[in-house]
Amino acid sequence: MVAPALGSALSLLQLGPSGPERGVIQKEDQNKVSERIYEILFIADPNLGEPEVDALTATVQGFVEKEGGKIQKVEKWGKKRLAYNIKKHREGSYVLLTVEGGSALVHEVERRIRVTDGVVKFITVRVDEDLKKAARRKARRGDDKRPQAPKPEAEEGMNL
Repeated sequence: MVAPALGSALSLLQLGPSGPERGVIQKEDQNKVSERIYEILFIADPNLGEPEVDALTATVQGFVEKEGGKIQKVEKWGKKRLAYNIKKHREGSYVLLTVEGGSALVHEVERRIRVTDGVVKFITVRVDEDLKKAARRKARRGDDKRPQAPKPEAEEGMNL
C-alpha cells in the first residue's frame, strides 16, 4: 500500500503512457519524419483500351490515397514498344505517378499492384534526394555565373 502523501505526489507527476500505448511512436510523428517523394511507374496491358487504363490509374491512385499518401503528379505516356517481351507482350501503356508518402505506403501499394490485373510491370523509385541534389547544383550554377577573366593568349614568337 502506498502512503497517502506519496500517492498524491505520484498522481501529480506526469508519467508517460502506460500499457499498450507505451513505446509506440505516434503515427503522425512517424509520417512526418519519413515523408519522401517516390515515382511509381507501371506498364498496363496493351490489350486494355484508354478508359480501362484510366480506371487502372484511378485504382492505383486510390491505393496511394488510402494509405495516406499525396499524389503530386500523374503522367500518362501512352502506348510504347517494350525493349523485350514481358508476359508475351511487345508493347504497353506507360503511367507515371509522383507520390509523397512513407515507406509503409510504398510497400502496401507495391503489394496491391502485384495482385492487380492489367499491370504487366512496375517499378518504384525514391527521388527526393535526387531533387535536392539537383536544386543544390542549380544554386551553385547560379553562383558561378560571375564573369571570368579571359585566358592569356599564346605569344606569337614562341612556336615550338
